Amino acid sequence: MLSTAERNAQLSQQSLGRLAKEVALPGYDRSRLARGIVHVGLGAFHRAHQALYTEAVVAQGDLRWGIVGVSLRDPGVADRLAAQDHLYSVTERHGDEARTRIVGVLRDALYAPSHLAQVIRAIADPATTILTSTVTEKGYSQHPASADLDVADAAVRHDLAHPDAPKTTLGVLAAGIRSRPAGAPLTVVCCDNMARNGHSLRKLLVQYAGLFDETLARRIETQIAFPNSMVDRIVPAATPASLAWAAGRLGLRDEAAIVCEPFMQWVIEDCFAGPRPAWEDAGALLTADVRPYQAMKLRLLNGTHSAIAYAGQLCGLESVSDAMADPLVGQFARRLMLEDLRATVAAPAGYDVPAYCHELLRRFENPALAHRTQQIAMDGTQKVPVRWLPALRESLAAGVERPLLERALAGWLHYLARGRSDSGAPLTISDPGAEALIARLRAAADDGDAARAALAHEPVFGSAPWPPAFAARLARHLATLRQGGMAALLAG
Repeated sequence: MLSTAERNAQLSQQSLGRLAKEVALPGYDRSRLARGIVHVGLGAFHRAHQALYTEAVVAQGDLRWGIVGVSLRDPGVADRLAAQDHLYSVTERHGDEARTRIVGVLRDALYAPSHLAQVIRAIADPATTILTSTVTEKGYSQHPASADLDVADAAVRHDLAHPDAPKTTLGVLAAGIRSRPAGAPLTVVCCDNMARNGHSLRKLLVQYAGLFDETLARRIETQIAFPNSMVDRIVPAATPASLAWAAGRLGLRDEAAIVCEPFMQWVIEDCFAGPRPAWEDAGALLTADVRPYQAMKLRLLNGTHSAIAYAGQLCGLESVSDAMADPLVGQFARRLMLEDLRATVAAPAGYDVPAYCHELLRRFENPALAHRTQQIAMDGTQKVPVRWLPALRESLAAGVERPLLERALAGWLHYLARGRSDSGAPLTISDPGAEALIARLRAAADDGDAARAALAHEPVFGSAPWPPAFAARLARHLATLRQGGMAALLAG
């Protein structure tokens, strides 16, 4: 329990009057805010993105849409928010320009392993008509190559044996839906970087439920809406330095403070089962087809981000802005986006793709964010199959080489196999799905064997064969990396 002095020095409902004058406050009565949304994955991205769109709707007078946030893995985020009456700050920063607001739309923050019954009740409550999720690609128990439910996953097997005591995202969603009254409308909006994310989540949830409750599976498939969506905002993880900077700006300590870029985008398929917030009034785009926006963002933003992350890690560059300022890595990232990846996307009607690309590159160069390459490099075995491999397969099928994207793929494999930067510094590889692929790479007799072994790794590269000429080019890139590092690969 915080003392009175500590409460006065920390962000809370009681201490709002002590904030710096330039900080914007919630312009509504939080005590009247109903609970209409459950969000699973209470990380910084949600709190700096979907929550802000909802905050704007609530500020316009629609108080039905308070959010119950659910954390599946980290008890700390729920504890920090509860200690602050579920208030937190968001500062949008580019260079020397900054704008800060306090967000009040979060009504509760629950750590699912400790408060599972409350989480299930919140999802089951008929007043909850929207459920959103940001749990990263690996959080949906999806096999990266087949895109089906990974029934071999230990946590999935646990939930199938104990559906009323789930640990996984799918298990928690299914348990809550199973307890909802018949006919109560629900829309589930997946906000993670998966192609056709809404449809993918519905398929996975139906597959999961069908293994123990066919009635529940049919209900999920026929009665609940799963619109596809695309989200975009660069939100680095908080650091001691960013929290200290935010405290200086606020005049109070905020243990959940977020510092992010000004840009924000949300495109949602207009397919809802019941009431929803008027997110379009807050700037979201409601459309009949999200797919062109998803493909554009996955390949141009996320695909380039991943390439920057692995090249940056190998070259000892800590942040994206550091990488963009590096002559070799920055030029590689620009050419990869503008030449290789841009050629693989079909733009939405009337969309200015070159302008979008140049805006992305400007955002990557923002030195105020300190977006760490190590953070973006996480879980490559889940990200590469979505961000790079479809573009490569499509291009190879058309007889087109993508030399820059092929170099990026070689860089990732070298990053996994070597485990050290080009200067010899050990790298932190945070990717639970990479162990078997790393073993294949390190057991290879030579670069050609390594390329073929990697491409034969079905959990990432799928079962369809890759062209021998492509494998040969990949082997040459691996040889260049082994002999001269990333600088030699990018200079070639």
